[in-house]
Amino acid sequence: MIYTYIRYILLTCFCIGSLYAQTKIQGIAIDTLHKNVLRSASVSIYEKGKSSVEKVTLTDSYGKFVINDLSINKSYLLEIRYQGFQKALREFALAKNQEKDFGKIHMAFVENQLEEVEIMPPVRMNGDTIEFNADAFQLDSNAVVEDLLRKLPGIVVWGDGSLTYNGREIPNVLVNGKEFFGNDKAIVLQNLSKDAVKKLQVYDKRNEKEKDENPLDVKYEMNVSLKKGKENMYFGNISIGLGTKSRYQQHANFNLSRGKSQFTLGYSGNNSNKNLQNMDQLLKNTSFKGVGINADFDSDFLSSGINNQHVLGSRYQYDIIGTNEVNRKHNIIGNVLSRWDNISNENHSTTTLLAEEQNNNTRTNDNRSENHRQNQQMDFKYINTGGKIGTRQNSVTANIIASQQKNKEESAGIDQYNYANNHAQNTYSNHANNEVRKLNFSSNFDLYGANSSPNMSVYTKGDNAFWKLISYGLQLNSDINEQYNKNERKTNYVNYDNDSLNRNDHRLYDNNLKEQTHDIQFTVSYNRWKFIQKLNYYHTNTDNQVQNLIGNQMEQNTDLTHVSTFNRLQYQPAISYSKSLGYKNMQGRYNSSMNLAITLGTRVHNEKNSSTLDYRNLEQHYFTFLPTVRINKYYNKNGKYYIYSSINIEYDEEYPDLDRLRPIYDNSQVAYRYFGAEFLNKTNRSRISLNTSYNEQRQHGYTGNLNLSFTLYKNALTDSIVYAPGQQQNYVTQVSDLMQLFNFSGYINKSYLIGKNQTLNMRLNTSINLGNKFQYIDQEKQEMITNGQNIQLNTYYTLIDRYQIGWTNSWNRYSRHNKLVNSNNDYVSNFWSSGLSMSYSLTKRWQINSNATSRLSTSRGYKDHALIWNANTSYRVMKGNNLEIKLATYDLLKENKGLYVNNGLTEFTQGYRNNLTQYVMLSLSYFPRKFGL
Repeated sequence: MIYTYIRYILLTCFCIGSLYAQTKIQGIAIDTLHKNVLRSASVSIYEKGKSSVEKVTLTDSYGKFVINDLSINKSYLLEIRYQGFQKALREFALAKNQEKDFGKIHMAFVENQLEEVEIMPPVRMNGDTIEFNADAFQLDSNAVVEDLLRKLPGIVVWGDGSLTYNGREIPNVLVNGKEFFGNDKAIVLQNLSKDAVKKLQVYDKRNEKEKDENPLDVKYEMNVSLKKGKENMYFGNISIGLGTKSRYQQHANFNLSRGKSQFTLGYSGNNSNKNLQNMDQLLKNTSFKGVGINADFDSDFLSSGINNQHVLGSRYQYDIIGTNEVNRKHNIIGNVLSRWDNISNENHSTTTLLAEEQNNNTRTNDNRSENHRQNQQMDFKYINTGGKIGTRQNSVTANIIASQQKNKEESAGIDQYNYANNHAQNTYSNHANNEVRKLNFSSNFDLYGANSSPNMSVYTKGDNAFWKLISYGLQLNSDINEQYNKNERKTNYVNYDNDSLNRNDHRLYDNNLKEQTHDIQFTVSYNRWKFIQKLNYYHTNTDNQVQNLIGNQMEQNTDLTHVSTFNRLQYQPAISYSKSLGYKNMQGRYNSSMNLAITLGTRVHNEKNSSTLDYRNLEQHYFTFLPTVRINKYYNKNGKYYIYSSINIEYDEEYPDLDRLRPIYDNSQVAYRYFGAEFLNKTNRSRISLNTSYNEQRQHGYTGNLNLSFTLYKNALTDSIVYAPGQQQNYVTQVSDLMQLFNFSGYINKSYLIGKNQTLNMRLNTSINLGNKFQYIDQEKQEMITNGQNIQLNTYYTLIDRYQIGWTNSWNRYSRHNKLVNSNNDYVSNFWSSGLSMSYSLTKRWQINSNATSRLSTSRGYKDHALIWNANTSYRVMKGNNLEIKLATYDLLKENKGLYVNNGLTEFTQGYRNNLTQYVMLSLSYFPRKFGL
């Protein structure tokens, strides 16, 4: 039924598009005097008698322009502008399916440019920056920046909220050269009024060195330049909602900008599993325009338990210099966030062992818990990208993050073992109090050569001495953590096969950990050479005090009590050289380049653990050679497409850690014990990877990417499991056989323009992992061939200002096959999820939203299907659409049952956990906003 409906919707979209007449105009802009083509001239189409532009574009490298899908039987004006030339005008009208070629349009040079009054056209090239004049596009008085973007040539606002220009993603959007109340571009696009905007700028944010090394690997960024005085503003949201089953939600945020300062204050509270992580997420999901089908702050019907959450946060940003330049930043940013979470959990599960002789053996788990968490975090960031030391420019960033987490948990449960050699039950309860304090400091300092800057790097000596041409970089990162854990644990273990294994424990754990990590990287760069020095130091002090209740007396547990100090030092020097292997350029047709980069490095690894537990005293010393070779190739067909390809070959080694070699055993866990291994060698890892990307250089073109990698492990680590009477024992062993892992991932994106105001966006993503893993079950060697596949197909249809549909599909498949033994314990699981979301604006005030997600899980005789359907309708009142009334219903069909499955290499788990179920909520929201105070 649902798929029939989807096919109907898509067919309707295409039929609507076919109703529009297919019209087209084209021409070539020519310099009258020299007969040269005019590249990047602004081409605008106006309906005669109107001042707002209807279509805009730029001429290509041949001076040519093409504009499609103009209305029929209307009088239009074609206007072409180019700096230093008189504008050219042509009047025309089109019949149905008519194509008009204006041929060569000659433009005369302006003889006296001092007398020329500069009028910014709807679109123009300003150096390497594309600029759009916001006032040239007439929109509704309540329009925001996102509405403006949908009118601009080359730019596509995708149904999932992403933004591209000529197929290239624009991940960041700045306002007057700086962040706008956070990092999420949706805060700008869906809150900032279009009438406050002077112009939009799209540019390549890379520095000149990056452009020289990878000329076609453009990294776009957008800047919104505001009209004078509009930088003084406020906007926000206040909302309260009440629902059935005692559900509630309440959130508010207020954002104020005055001159160089920005301030945000926000709050959120709910008991409907809406998990807020930061203020960016709150501002994005409470925007003036409305989040539509892309909400990521909504009731989570998949998460375990019921969460009653409260969040309070604020943000302050100050622009020290206030130049509004995109490449000149001198800011300080501070954030404070406090979270309180109260989570109630229930879990009931059954786990089946997958080994052939064990696959009728199961264990069950039933537990309940109450978790009370407090999390406070403060961070401070300093950015200066334009300072100077003498004649050299420098760039400095520094970030400090301090946090404190407190967690109080009460839990109780029962584990039951129904194994052939172990029939037992373990009843337990825990009362835990944990506190974690963290402090992080990170900083980057770059000192550029005399001829270089953050956005320019040249290699010629000129009049400068060798030492003045060297650039330096210093990166520092330090983490200091303290953990205080107190836990009272009671266990009662009963073995029905062997009474001597029965035990009753009551233990008090007082564990304290102090941890430090410090990283330093120093880089020296000259021309194509780079010298890198990395130093990592890791240190811990552990004080674990464990006591047993014997009768009425507490006695120290000497097996678990210990004081330990661990130190690890890694030194990693490297030298890197890059070289051009060739460059070709056919003017106006294509260009290509190939580059080689070689890095030779080493790693010296030393670690030592000193403990009051003698068997935990351990020293390890390793030396590793780290070579890397990378070849990049770029090909650009001017105005058509570009292709980027790279191949990377690298070698590294992995070292065994302390807890694998000298694990600590808590004998209250009678039915399971981890032994690890007494001695392990390092694991050798070799990898070759290939990356290719394709991008059509047009608004609605194809983009794609393909990644292939092959990794080879020698002396890899694997599990050896022994099902001893009364206990499952896990060991770690090293296999001499080679382990191989093949990874494939890729995507294809395509945007279609259907008619005049409709777009269809499609994204296909896929990944495949295939490899072999060894394991031992009761000393029998097994080689498991594991295979995981994921395919995602997302489709978005948008009728501008009216209708939006999103159809998301995801399929995950996991399989394992025992290659060495003919057995019936091969395993396959499938998970399919299909979601259909719709947002329909009946009027400019009344909107209907609905989303339905179908989930199907199958594996080894298990099958579960659920359809979660949510719907809401909202209505805006007041002149500026500032007040919203919303009625929402969640899980209309009451199908969220809390069932789940987990796949493992040696076992399979299926179970039930409590989660959110059907409820209805009525909410009221107010959006205060003003631009220009």
